[in-house]
Amino acid sequence: MSSASTTRTIKFVSKAGTYAAVIMCPDGDIYQEWEGSTSQVTGIYPNFEVTKPKLYFVCTSSRVAEGVATPDAINFYFNGTLIQWNGDTSTGTFAGLFKKIAPAGDNLYYGIQIVKNIAQAAGFAPAVIKMVATVSYGTQTDQIEASYNIPIQQATGNGIRVTIVSPDGKNFVINDKGGSCQLKAMAYQKGTELTANLSYVWEQMQASGWVVLTGKTTQTITVQDTDINSYGEFRVTVNRVSGTSAEELGKDIQGVMDASDPLQVDPHPSPEDEAITEDTSGNGTVTYTPVVVKRGTSTKALDTTFYFVVKDAVGNYLNPGSMGTDKATETVTRAQCVQAGGDVSITITSKD
Repeated sequence: MSSASTTRTIKFVSKAGTYAAVIMCPDGDIYQEWEGSTSQVTGIYPNFEVTKPKLYFVCTSSRVAEGVATPDAINFYFNGTLIQWNGDTSTGTFAGLFKKIAPAGDNLYYGIQIVKNIAQAAGFAPAVIKMVATVSYGTQTDQIEASYNIPIQQATGNGIRVTIVSPDGKNFVINDKGGSCQLKAMAYQKGTELTANLSYVWEQMQASGWVVLTGKTTQTITVQDTDINSYGEFRVTVNRVSGTSAEELGKDIQGVMDASDPLQVDPHPSPEDEAITEDTSGNGTVTYTPVVVKRGTSTKALDTTFYFVVKDAVGNYLNPGSMGTDKATETVTRAQCVQAGGDVSITITSKD
């Protein structure tokens, strides 16, 4: 097994150490679909006034003393506009749409809860929630940010969605050595849970690509800290079984963070914002030259090469010809983004 792995979420921050910041949703992927027309909506699902999904800002630090880093403060943005608050309830442009969550009790994270439907506020188009946190260590302060894309579209087809949720409340994070967290696959049709005659195939992203997890065919699986290194990705395929045949209902991918792992991958992206523009006059590539570091230092821990897997949102490979070759660097291109029809991800796994 490799010593460390990441999926383009770890940033190198020269003043405060190496951070991995990501927005996690314990309720599974958030989306919203609507029926009718934008002037007369006849139905919307899931109904956020009922489900009230939550998003948490999970930030892990390379410093041994921190593990999970708790921000000093955090700001939330909806489609680029800063959300204003009256206490814990959103006000102004987004009055009553959101509730603010702060660390308390067993909850270690800041976050936001969506308490009303957002399709209209988003202009019946995809939305982005961004969180920008202030993190300090000693006398040094930095801004760490992460974004979460919410698909919003007119309902088409059978309206079936597959998503992975966190049934144990650990928010897909392993905090302790010897610890674990659970993943649970859910299938919904127009917001209603499907339960009858379902089967499950679980896979884990390895250096060679997706590998089926033998013996894991239940709706809920447990991921141990020994199963991943720093960060791991899991994919589920849900099928509806009828006699000897099976119909695929959908797939979903979920990342798991191990905040207790002593080794982390610093991906060293260039440019640092990891952004590729569709406009050919803008930036067209992002190059990764990763290094494995030991938690608590910025010093290279291993002299190793890496395996790189570039994939789209559902896990289809975008660099199949080079996935099995270990090397020191990898470049993601505009052409791969066009092929994926949007954002892509890169999984970086050390060879050792």
